[in-house]
Amino acid sequence: MISIVIPTYNESAIIEGMLNSLIQSISSEDEVIVVDGMSEDNTREIVGGFPGVILITSPRGRAVQMNEGAKIAKGEYILFLHADVFINRGSISMLKNQTRNNEVKWGWFSIRLDSPRFIFRVLETGANLRNRLTGIPLGDHGIFVKRDVFHDIGGFPEIPIMEDLEFVRKIRIISKGVEVKSPIKTSVRRFENSGIIRTFFRMWILRILYYLGMPPEKLTRYYIHVR
Repeated sequence: MISIVIPTYNESAIIEGMLNSLIQSISSEDEVIVVDGMSEDNTREIVGGFPGVILITSPRGRAVQMNEGAKIAKGEYILFLHADVFINRGSISMLKNQTRNNEVKWGWFSIRLDSPRFIFRVLETGANLRNRLTGIPLGDHGIFVKRDVFHDIGGFPEIPIMEDLEFVRKIRIISKGVEVKSPIKTSVRRFENSGIIRTFFRMWILRILYYLGMPPEKLTRYYIHVR
């Protein structure tokens, strides 16, 4: 059994399509938990129209929301998905096959960006290669973790940004992650909204500043779409 936790905030434009795709890809024993950060649009109403999807609310903040979802998750593994990430049946099946080995503590998926433009093939290839070389995936790669391991390390640090990097830094001490090489489809909306080159370099600069010790609270000034 897998518990899929999805943090949302003002995702009415995309959440219906995401949930429709997700529900068709999972088995009846899996559970979907949407944790809404007090959206100001009709995200909660849309999610409430899906029978079987568990909807809870929490204070806004991606880390806080994911931790709240994990508290009620019943699956042996928890998969954390952003609201603009689409996963198919093949990727779910491959995840279950790889986690049958009880030694697998955590991991991530390779990604495919949802645009036919060549520049996005370059970006996704670079992101997938970076993860394989460093073992440090970002949250939009669909991080999954054994539920007891997640709680043992205290979940996601409840900081406004870079919670995924900090979480991975903690869990890598326990175990090396595994990559599920059946890609999930990730939205390019932030690239399209703010510009491809600008967004790419901003993300890298933020990461470097974080590693150099700049507090996450200061980094949020320069971040796009903090959830």
